[in-house]
Amino acid sequence: MTTPSVTSSSGPLDVQGLVSQLMVVADQPLDQMNSQLQSYDTQISDYGTVNSDLTALQSTLTTLSSGAFINTLKASSSNTDVLNATASTSANAGDYNISVDALASAQNVALAGQANESNGLGNSADTLNFSFGSGQTATVNIAANASLSDIAADINAAGIGVAASVVTADSSSTPYRLVLTGNSVGAGQSFSTSVGSGQSALSFLDFNAAAAVNGSGQITDNRLTAQAQNASLTVNGLSMTSSSNTVTDAVLGVSMNLTQTGSTVLDVSRDTTAIQNQVQSFVSAYNKLQGDSTSLYNGDLQGDYNMVEVQDMFDSLLNTPIAGANGSSQVAYLAQVGVSLQKDGTLALDTTALDNAISDNATDVANVFGNSNNDGFAQRFNETINQLLGPQGLVTTRTSTLDSMVSDENNAIAQEQTMLATQQQSYLTQYSNLNSALAQMEQTSSSLASMIAAA
Repeated sequence: MTTPSVTSSSGPLDVQGLVSQLMVVADQPLDQMNSQLQSYDTQISDYGTVNSDLTALQSTLTTLSSGAFINTLKASSSNTDVLNATASTSANAGDYNISVDALASAQNVALAGQANESNGLGNSADTLNFSFGSGQTATVNIAANASLSDIAADINAAGIGVAASVVTADSSSTPYRLVLTGNSVGAGQSFSTSVGSGQSALSFLDFNAAAAVNGSGQITDNRLTAQAQNASLTVNGLSMTSSSNTVTDAVLGVSMNLTQTGSTVLDVSRDTTAIQNQVQSFVSAYNKLQGDSTSLYNGDLQGDYNMVEVQDMFDSLLNTPIAGANGSSQVAYLAQVGVSLQKDGTLALDTTALDNAISDNATDVANVFGNSNNDGFAQRFNETINQLLGPQGLVTTRTSTLDSMVSDENNAIAQEQTMLATQQQSYLTQYSNLNSALAQMEQTSSSLASMIAAA
């Protein structure tokens, strides 16, 4: 506690120094209280670490508990220039011969050329009407004496799903062409355009998408540089189409992204690396909890049996086989799928043993983590963590107790500080008065001495 400065009459005593020394002794109980408060705060932080470790461990258990992790699949294309793919757990393992005959594309129209892109066309105010293959319509207002660039800007500002630009197509006297491109691919995304009044100055904007293609699907109007069409492909000899280049209904549980025409073989198989990573995440999270709880028990939480109890709870789970499995002909322990308990209490994953166990019997591997009896190791861990972090759980109740102790200690410190402030002021008053009295006595003694000497 800091002693405030004092102004007192001069005298033989160092009032400030005396009071400071007295308060050093008086402050000792307060110093002990602050030290105790710091200890409580440290313990709360330590339990926060344990809470965080348990939460992180629990986050690794969801897919393990459900058994879904064992069906983690990958889709590999032999020709990634043609397509890339991802597989979900609902996919079926196997090889699929795929030929992409055409990609889904958007309509692109390059309208008749004009002599200039920035000069007005001499038109009256009008509207440009869009009619889409989906049945939707849209209208864009065109100002009087608009330029080609003005029309492009108006179309883009309208946000109707068509992008407009002006390009220089050739070296003729009318090289500037308004190019209209649909924002969406697929056969239903074609569009036709027409001018509302039909005035000649804007007649070059009229375009009929249906008349631009013949009955065989061939383009007959050279203004149509690309037609809106579906992707077409064959999967194991079966023909199909898609309105998008992201195809999700051709192979069950597989999403394919088509990028180029051509052929490829799509291999759907178990993703052993992804499965290993999921199990390793569990192992790493468990080891983090194990390491932190051991370190805290030997450090800030020395002697706190709660840390031992947490470790004992999980040790017990790891050493108890799942129900209904004999451990010899059936998988009953994590060690049988490559997850073994080490001497230092941590877990280690043998990826080769895990892969072999999955190859021998994937169902047994899934069951040891999660099963219909709800006693798979992931399920047990999850239940135990819920207990530890629940309202009446060990971690929660201990943290709440420490919070109460902090509150009580803060109140006690406030009371002690008030008492010390009063005591300090009392010391200052007493010693200042004493100093004044001693100074007066010195003055009186000096006067008497002078009188005696003069007699």
